[in-house]
Amino acid sequence: MLLSDNMNTEELAKMLDGLGHPLRLEIVALLAKEKRAMYLNEIANALGINRALAKVHLKKLEAAGIVKSKVVLDEERGKALRFYELVPFDFHLSPEMLKEVVE
Repeated sequence: MLLSDNMNTEELAKMLDGLGHPLRLEIVALLAKEKRAMYLNEIANALGINRALAKVHLKKLEAAGIVKSKVVLDEERGKALRFYELVPFDFHLSPEMLKEVVE
């Protein structure tokens, strides 16, 4: 996702809200470093947090359009696993950029 001149204030606020927690920034950094989809437990273990907390933050990131998820059936274990991957994005935040978005 490349943020451009046609982004509105609501979209920008949603993305900034998604990034607005240190743990969510760590999740984004982890996914960027790994460059692959990761299972919920992998993410939680890598960050030293419990699965429930990771899931809460991943849902917030997904709602903001920063990550996307897919469910994969693990036939060996007989259950569905949810994997998360980063949606590429790039933006520069400045007063000038905000002026353009608001106008």
